[in-house]
Amino acid sequence: MENNIQFGTSFSPEYSEYIGGKSPLELLKVIYEELGIKDIRFGIRWNMVEKEKKISLDYYSKYLDYLLKNDCKVCLNIGPIKVFRWPEQHIPSYIQDVDSKELTSKSDLAKYSYDYLFDLLKLLDREYGSRLNGVTFQLENEPFFKFGHIPMVMSNEYILELTKIFHNVRPNSKLMFNSAGRKNLKQIVSLFYSLRSNLGIEGKSLILGFNYYYKVPGMLPLPRKTDPIKYGNPLNMSIKRLHRERKRFGFGLEISEAQFEPWGIVKSPGNSVEDFEYLLKNCNTFFPKDYPYKLVRLWGSEELAIKILNKNTSEVHDKLIQSIQVIA
Repeated sequence: MENNIQFGTSFSPEYSEYIGGKSPLELLKVIYEELGIKDIRFGIRWNMVEKEKKISLDYYSKYLDYLLKNDCKVCLNIGPIKVFRWPEQHIPSYIQDVDSKELTSKSDLAKYSYDYLFDLLKLLDREYGSRLNGVTFQLENEPFFKFGHIPMVMSNEYILELTKIFHNVRPNSKLMFNSAGRKNLKQIVSLFYSLRSNLGIEGKSLILGFNYYYKVPGMLPLPRKTDPIKYGNPLNMSIKRLHRERKRFGFGLEISEAQFEPWGIVKSPGNSVEDFEYLLKNCNTFFPKDYPYKLVRLWGSEELAIKILNKNTSEVHDKLIQSIQVIA
């Protein structure tokens, strides 16, 4: 195992359908059984659970059943508002007027989200019970970063109240919050201190995720010089400072999204052995040298899985598959 790296991924059945996967469950099986990736972040969207003001897990149940019955580590990104994959904010259509620039704990949308989160947690508990005991949860996705079809950021107070609701229902579950590169590291570390002082949540129950995109449209032709692990706004927290904070507080680390699929005009991630090796090398530097479980969640494994399922892989993809299998 190279440098203690372990591969995970994020899986979206909605996105799998969007790229032509007639049976997303088959793609999930390819990721788990053929690629050997056994640490899966799975998104549950508000507007897929709540229909006509009634909530149901019918759309997601077959995927959750598969993940929970197998020897798989699971992270559930349950929003409520932001869940990974475009358009990021997955809000039921009956909720209107949500274009505020900052979501506060007093806004109508926040109040809707609090009620929904409580109901969702109770529904998950009724249907899966003790099988959720080892599951990590993610509230919102990049909550402090303005990305998605609704350009808003979420206030610290909103996240605190959301976490209070979660913690009251699942006090023993781990929580992951993620940052867009280095942009939000300060805010998340500050949030962790707030969670400890306000709710008594200790570092062992918290994970800081780093979303790592090193080839972004608009930053070409010098992607290496804009690498967010190596470079960034000097006002953002450095990786060395992050390591010091982690040692002091005790929270976990992971690469919650590691760029492994094309993005716009950028075609090479996921289609280049050189880029894959670059990705691994730099992901390794994100973690302290002695970190025991360096989880790197490949972003875009659905794209590779559909190539495998359709027997449409190239020589490059075959090499990437072999590399993933060896590490996973």
